[in-house]
Amino acid sequence: MTATKQRSQKGSPGRSTKSKSVRGESPKSSFEREAAAWEARKLAYQQYLTTLTVPNRCTAVGCPVLTTPVPPPGEQPREGTIADGLAPDAPQISPEQAAYAAVARLRLTPPKPVIGPSPEINEWKIAAVGYPYWLWADGNLDPAPVSTTVQDLTVRLDAHLQSTTFDRGDGTEISCTDLSARWSPAVEPGAASPACGHTYTKPSLPRGTYTITAYSTWAVDWSVNGVGGTIPLYQQASTTVPVGELQVLTH
Repeated sequence: MTATKQRSQKGSPGRSTKSKSVRGESPKSSFEREAAAWEARKLAYQQYLTTLTVPNRCTAVGCPVLTTPVPPPGEQPREGTIADGLAPDAPQISPEQAAYAAVARLRLTPPKPVIGPSPEINEWKIAAVGYPYWLWADGNLDPAPVSTTVQDLTVRLDAHLQSTTFDRGDGTEISCTDLSARWSPAVEPGAASPACGHTYTKPSLPRGTYTITAYSTWAVDWSVNGVGGTIPLYQQASTTVPVGELQVLTH
């Protein structure tokens, strides 16, 4: 894929919402369910395209010949022109199918959770119970649009990070739509994040560390020959943080 242009940074400062259960399902569980469904669809399309482009593959390895293409929900593949290199009588995939195949190839960096101030900058090398920490994610959160070709169709993709749910490791979660607020040494000590943050109320030590996991949901806008839509894409990344209690002794 090749980048076509660079978009301006988006963000809505101050917008963050605590995650809510829907029908008894936590944001983390919902994310995992949707991500699993996406991975299954992605694998099906990869297998479908491989079978189309390598007509003798199944004969060579003894696997069953794929006779029914895997369409996205609610749409059947249409017969049409056969692109160069495809197996004889292979059906031409639709624009939406081409978009799913293109998104399956898309390489986005999973946003990695970051906590600030970093425990590494204090002499104890731990995060402190009762201290307000800032949460954000590192990575390319505003990738440039890209274009790729699937069969004979040119697909344009433009990915937007919709939201990130942080599992903070202590049994709590928060969903944030704005990850632009990042802690820096210029921040007044003890100031809470205006967008996304957390205050730990119990230590992880001496048992170990808390694992902070960022579950990110992307919306990938696609267009093919004037037809378009949006496909969700799910990623996750983790980091660990030791949390302990700091006591000030006075004499």
